[in-house]
Amino acid sequence: MHGKSPLLAVCGTRPEVVKMAPVIAALRARGQPVLLVFTGQHGDLAPQMLRELGLVADIDLGLHQQGAAPAQLLASILMRLAPVFAAWRPRLALVQGDTVSALAGALAAAYARVPVAHVEAGLRTGDPAEPFPEEMHRAMITPAAALHFAPTETAAQALLREGVDATRIHITGNSGIDALHATEARLDSDAVAAATLAARYPYVVNPRYPLLLATIHRRENIGRRLGAIAAALARLAAFCETEIVLPLHPNPAVQSVLREKLDGLDAMHLIPPVDHMTMIWMMRRARLLVTDSGGLQEEAPGLGLRTLVLRQATERTEALAAGASELVEIQADSIVSAVRRTLLRGPMQPVFPFGDGRAGERIADVLGQWLADTATAGVMAEAF
Repeated sequence: MHGKSPLLAVCGTRPEVVKMAPVIAALRARGQPVLLVFTGQHGDLAPQMLRELGLVADIDLGLHQQGAAPAQLLASILMRLAPVFAAWRPRLALVQGDTVSALAGALAAAYARVPVAHVEAGLRTGDPAEPFPEEMHRAMITPAAALHFAPTETAAQALLREGVDATRIHITGNSGIDALHATEARLDSDAVAAATLAARYPYVVNPRYPLLLATIHRRENIGRRLGAIAAALARLAAFCETEIVLPLHPNPAVQSVLREKLDGLDAMHLIPPVDHMTMIWMMRRARLLVTDSGGLQEEAPGLGLRTLVLRQATERTEALAAGASELVEIQADSIVSAVRRTLLRGPMQPVFPFGDGRAGERIADVLGQWLADTATAGVMAEAF
């Protein structure tokens, strides 16, 4: 491996794979070996994303426990990661975001006395229940991290308020924007892929009504909130106010409610989960995005796509400040009113509050300098 000790990049979900891919590519381009450790948290979904991004899982923990309770999942991943760290003795572990896999990667590295670099550090809503359990996860990763790659100034300030040493914080932009630019370039250069998507989803290319793209999956929205969201979408579709495309999350608790409320409506298209390229292709053609996703809140502004956020709070406040997104009360009447009001607004110019598409390069540069300058044992002694 070029005579260098590897870094371990721990990922387990589709968003992690998308956002870690530019970082891994930039590190490898600089000659730094990186092993991708796939936990299997999104066992059925992430391998497809790996192939799309040209990645291979160097180490597959073989977990594939999608739908497991967070505590069970965390324990299972930790047990499988411990021997991996013992066998490879990496210089550093990379984790991204706030998933169970990210927390497990940070804890396993800390237990093995391996420094941790946290990609997308410092996101906070200030409410442990919004989003749950991710708000807790990212706050728990912070003390274990030696390096904090904050996507924005807001995220960096949150870390400083928590007492993180300023020398350990690096504002890099969000690597999800790197992935967005790369995916747009592929769409623009691959006529066959574009034609295939157009043939598969003709209602996206030629919608009869303004195209609304919706995604719903958050744990805290399951229950009464999900019923309200479904009721709002049903009203919009039934009165042909919008053509709605809704990729269904695999969670049965989400699918059952949405299918019961929305199946059979002429202007409603319930489709299986889509890959990253397909999602970006759809977002480029939509008039409005209605979502509880974090990553889509970051990508939509750069596509000139207005977003209604179905959450009580968001950690992506930069999009709110830019006028690209709006928090909506999760009541059927409020959602319908917000959709109608937003569709009356004119086109939005693309804005990039989350970075310029060079986060991977910046992270790789910082890590390269850190690896050259720092003895692992010394950093771990300082980090704890």
